[in-house]
Parts: sequence; structure tokens; C-alpha cells
Amino acid sequence: MDVQYILKSKHARAFLTIVNKKYPTLPFSIRGFEDAVGTKVGVKECVDHELLDPYPVMTEKSGEFCAQFKCTVAVQPKSTVILAGGNPLTDKLDTDNTLADAELKAVIDGEFWKREEKKKAKDEKA
Repeated sequence: MDVQYILKSKHARAFLTIVNKKYPTLPFSIRGFEDAVGTKVGVKECVDHELLDPYPVMTEKSGEFCAQFKCTVAVQPKSTVILAGGNPLTDKLDTDNTLADAELKAVIDGEFWKREEKKKAKDEKA
């Protein structure tokens, strides 16, 4: 967002203009563009000059479990509030598979978002 560079290729300039109009902050696929050659040239030049960041592809190791949950949260000094997403996460999961590992199942079933309890001031009068 803070990097400025004047692109040399007209394909790259056209590509970046479309990206800024349609996808200002969101990830996108190059399959959604009509000009395949211009898009590939534009992506390469934009990534080389740090105008775009590639979206990392997440993979898991063989035999490992991987799950990704997304939500929008507001982190406040005393609590964490879910603005969009879901709580608890297991209510939205619909699958034919079940977890055999009891420890992993306990982590997923646990409470992810905890609020700190307000401490009550106790006045002790003698």
C-alpha cells in the first residue's frame, strides 16, 4: 500500500488499474481477467516491485490435521468480541468424518474467545 513505482509495461499499468478498481484490498484470481498474457505480465511486474503481495497457499504435512477458521474480531483491552464469523466453531461444521484424538477434539470444542471477568472491589469495614 505504501510502495509507489511507475510500471514500465502498458499491460502492467492496465492490470494494476483493474486490480485497484475491482479488488482494492481483497485477494483475487488471475482467471478472472480477460487478457491472460497482459495479466501474467502485470502480475510479474507488480510482484517484482512489491506493488502486490502473493497470497500464501497453506498446506498440511502428511498425517497432520489442518483446519482454518476465519472471523472478524475486535480486540479490546479487557475482552475479545467476535463481529462476524461464528462462535462456537463446531456448530457450523458439517462433515462425515469425526476426530479420534480426544485432546484435539477438546481444543476445538473449547471456548476460543474469553472475556475477562470484572474484578469486584471488596470494601472491608472493621
